[in-house]
Amino acid sequence: MNRSIPHIIFITLAILLIIPICAGNVHEATICYLEDSVETGDTIDLEQGYRLTIDDIRKNDAAISIFNGSEEIRNASISGLYLFDKKIDGIDYDILWISMNLSDGEPAPMILEQYRDPGKPFDYPLIGAVSISIKKGEREPLKAGYELEVTSIIDNNAVLTLYKDDNIIKQEKLSGNGERFVYATKIDGQRRTILIAKLDRIFGNDSVHVSGLSQFEEPESADEGDGDDDGSKWNTQLVESTIFRYLLSIFVFACVFVLILGISRRIRR
Repeated sequence: MNRSIPHIIFITLAILLIIPICAGNVHEATICYLEDSVETGDTIDLEQGYRLTIDDIRKNDAAISIFNGSEEIRNASISGLYLFDKKIDGIDYDILWISMNLSDGEPAPMILEQYRDPGKPFDYPLIGAVSISIKKGEREPLKAGYELEVTSIIDNNAVLTLYKDDNIIKQEKLSGNGERFVYATKIDGQRRTILIAKLDRIFGNDSVHVSGLSQFEEPESADEGDGDDDGSKWNTQLVESTIFRYLLSIFVFACVFVLILGISRRIRR
């Protein structure tokens, strides 16, 4: 009976090691979020060189094309929800999630969420998906001279104001049902997201709770910084890489297996 314990443990660990491969799609951090109305012929520049074109909006569906740079990589038809994914190192990653409401014809309301493609270069966030509470009238200090303020709260709606070096660069009224506050800019015709935050809850007339707040480096300052910053960025890329995380999982399971095996041998003695 005791001899079967190591075999059972080994089979269990082997199954656990296979789970990451079979578990289905995963996705990285959100790097772009759009909520707008689109018409036939519209072109939307996204992050990491991706581009979406609305080829045709019909009564029951919409024809779209997805480009990687100048290369067209996908033609698809959307009748409500659509997911564009990509296989990297044997794992399926969600890249684009699109929802379109086609009931009223053109223009058609669309929500698009883009996740970081781990197979393409991308500057890691200055602030990565944090959750914070902000009191009304107070400014939350961010990076690179940015600040986020809850300017007012009226009738369960909050006005968020984004500052850069004490200058207002965006102001928007949101309700507390998960609406996104997004600030983006265009550099050389390419849309670049600078800030994404989701307004989760509004607490009376006093404060709000924000989740998924991410701030990204502005393109013009991407090459600045000293060697320590480069080393930190390289370490972050290593930790978040798929291969590193998979090897780390194998190492942890192997250590657990050796520990359990040692305990079982002591029990047999």
